[in-house]
Amino acid sequence: MRAVLCRVALLAVLAVVAGCNDKSQSQPSGPLTIAEFRDKAAAAVITGSDLEGKPGFGDKVDVTSPTSLNTFSENVEAPYAEYKNNPDRLDAVLKEFVAGVEARMVRGNEDDAFKDARGHILPILKPKAAFRHVTDGPVTTTFPGDLRVAFAVQRADSFTLVSEQDLSRWQRSVASIDKLALGNLVRQTKREQPLRCEKQLCGWASGDGYDATRFIVPELRAQIVRKIGSAVYAVPLESVYVALPIKYSSRIRAKVEREFITGTNPVSRDLFVERDGKITVLK
Repeated sequence: MRAVLCRVALLAVLAVVAGCNDKSQSQPSGPLTIAEFRDKAAAAVITGSDLEGKPGFGDKVDVTSPTSLNTFSENVEAPYAEYKNNPDRLDAVLKEFVAGVEARMVRGNEDDAFKDARGHILPILKPKAAFRHVTDGPVTTTFPGDLRVAFAVQRADSFTLVSEQDLSRWQRSVASIDKLALGNLVRQTKREQPLRCEKQLCGWASGDGYDATRFIVPELRAQIVRKIGSAVYAVPLESVYVALPIKYSSRIRAKVEREFITGTNPVSRDLFVERDGKITVLK
């Protein structure tokens, strides 16, 4: 029995030694690279805040919130330089980084004057359910099919919904922001994403985040009507907006339903038509 106990004790000691060896081997042999620091910063966002963080393009961390549709990318160059100057402060630098991204998420568009934001405001079409857990008071308008239109300040590294507080600070109405946003989207579409048609099928599938939203713009619907006549419209996904002559509506209903159920960022399973200038759900 004593031999068994000694063997067990020996195995326990070996396990501790092995664990120590493994731990020492897992430690970095030198200063973190900026990519390694970026990954640690993304992990710190997850563990140190209510936000979500993941390594982004280059030296950036992509940050999102479970209670907001807002997203942005935060560059780690400055905190990495601080870490390189004093590697012993790694944990403190990461904590400061997390505090910075939390503050940026809370600020939203607070730093934007209207004159700076106006050229970047775009509409976005979403299902009503997408706003179920959003708590920062975004401005929305209703759209047929239980959809909602929100407005966002869209820049290369950020997407921030326009809130009621933003409108109050800018002294603008919902109607004026809606008109401005539609105009911006039309100009962007004509410049970067022209209408695509193949035989009797027309629409947009550029993947820029605004394909489905283009459906709400009368001027862009008119482009389609000039090509194929009275149309049936579908926006099953954020990245898909298609139209066919209305006589073919039965041909795409099942496909739209399938895309809505299985695709990424679903918008609507409905088919839509325009009657007397108003969009309605096709029953």
